[in-house]
Amino acid sequence: MSRHKVPLRDGIAAASAYVGWDRPLQTYFAQVLSAPDEDGEEIELVWVGTDFGELPRAVDAIRVLKPYCHIDASLAAQLEIDRMACLATRDGPNQLEAKAFMARLSQMKDRSEPEA
Repeated sequence: MSRHKVPLRDGIAAASAYVGWDRPLQTYFAQVLSAPDEDGEEIELVWVGTDFGELPRAVDAIRVLKPYCHIDASLAAQLEIDRMACLATRDGPNQLEAKAFMARLSQMKDRSEPEA
């Protein structure tokens, strides 16, 4: 997994933004977070790339961040390097079980939704 802090544009009501590659989910992700609240918790203003294969290309994640952030021209290349650096990495036992658990949850959700 990679994670890069991306500088915010002036006037954006957020505290931080991140983009990266999540190898187990095979997706890029983008996050824009608020300043911590009174409990010290950051609130996700934007968080995409949490589902398997949701953002398959670096440009997909960058496009999400563009309204909030200054995007360096080299960011897409770095994100692709991040993805390629872990191509030979396989899931360990914990990741395999987590994926199986997510699949079971998805099946339960599908069965509980009424048919159209």
